[in-house]
Amino acid sequence: MSRPLAPDLVAWRAEIREFLAAELPSEQAFNTEFDDAPQQWEIALEFSRKVAAKGWIGLTWPVEYGGAGRSPLENQVLLEELNAADAPMVNSVGIFLAAGTILAAGSDEQKKTLLPAISSMQTLWAEGLTEPEAGSDLGSLRTRAVRDGDDWIITGQKAFTSWGPMSDVLYVAARTSVEARSSGAISIFVVDLDAPGVTLHPMRNFGGGVQSTTYLDRVRVPGDALIGAEGMGWRYIMGAFYASGTVEPIYAAQQARLDALIQHLRGIPGTYDDPVVASGIAELARMVHAQRLLAYEVVGDNVNGRSTPYGGAVQQVVAKEFEPLFARVFDRVLGPGSQLTAASRWAPLGGAPEAWYRQSFANHAGGTSQLKRMVLATRGLGLPR
Repeated sequence: MSRPLAPDLVAWRAEIREFLAAELPSEQAFNTEFDDAPQQWEIALEFSRKVAAKGWIGLTWPVEYGGAGRSPLENQVLLEELNAADAPMVNSVGIFLAAGTILAAGSDEQKKTLLPAISSMQTLWAEGLTEPEAGSDLGSLRTRAVRDGDDWIITGQKAFTSWGPMSDVLYVAARTSVEARSSGAISIFVVDLDAPGVTLHPMRNFGGGVQSTTYLDRVRVPGDALIGAEGMGWRYIMGAFYASGTVEPIYAAQQARLDALIQHLRGIPGTYDDPVVASGIAELARMVHAQRLLAYEVVGDNVNGRSTPYGGAVQQVVAKEFEPLFARVFDRVLGPGSQLTAASRWAPLGGAPEAWYRQSFANHAGGTSQLKRMVLATRGLGLPR
């Protein structure tokens, strides 16, 4: 059994729920990763700025850089409640990946200018990591950044750029050396998406969201667009993904879906007492509970200063592999009606399970579970490739 949260965290959770009840009508709750029509995006941006106005973006960052200086546990509770409510938050690339890199390695000037713009939701970031021939194997990326006086010239192609058309800047990983080994040749840049030479070609994915192919054709950026030290990009990315102490609580959204399923089944006489149904519900609950325990292990390590550079990969492997499994078990318990879309008046739970199933396979962001396993084996356990 997991221990209950301390009274101050219980009060904090209640404060967040009170805010969500007042500011997030049920019809405005949706996943921005898969629902980004212009009107929806405006709703999401407006809501996200309300969260920012509360000082809740960058909750753990230092106050002088636009944060609130609060604890990782408080941040995890906030993320849980936002996920459980299906809150339409935007700018996750900025809040987590970019900000993590800036906090760890950015200059004081970058921290003072870039971080407050993220915490206030004034600057939206898109991700420029994956390439057509360098997806999970990020070390083989081909995008190049070459010095030209005080500037850099960046040339290359990025794939699966989420929220590109809606964003202001791009977090770009580029090769700045052909001599160094792969992990020591990568640097991180912030690139204005309106800069000459940047072209986006949006494409729809199976889940309904938009991801772009991004072309960088001799894009000139100033010298201070380099974040951190040259050649240290690989370490910054690995730190953001595995050692940041932040865990995306997918399990919180799954718990909310499980609660909705139970409520639905209780309205169908005899169904809830069916042993097959009960077994399925127990399996769903087990998946949620396992992820929650792993998440709090990561957060606990962060709070207590325990160094587990790749420990976060364990939680991510489980979360990525449980997401499609959770959707399959959920639909099996719900029955064939789970395949009906929201357009059908017969669709249970408003047709949401059909969308959840399609979206459950979008688990490549931040690297596939196969990549996470490889990182655990080689970098975590020291096993040979």
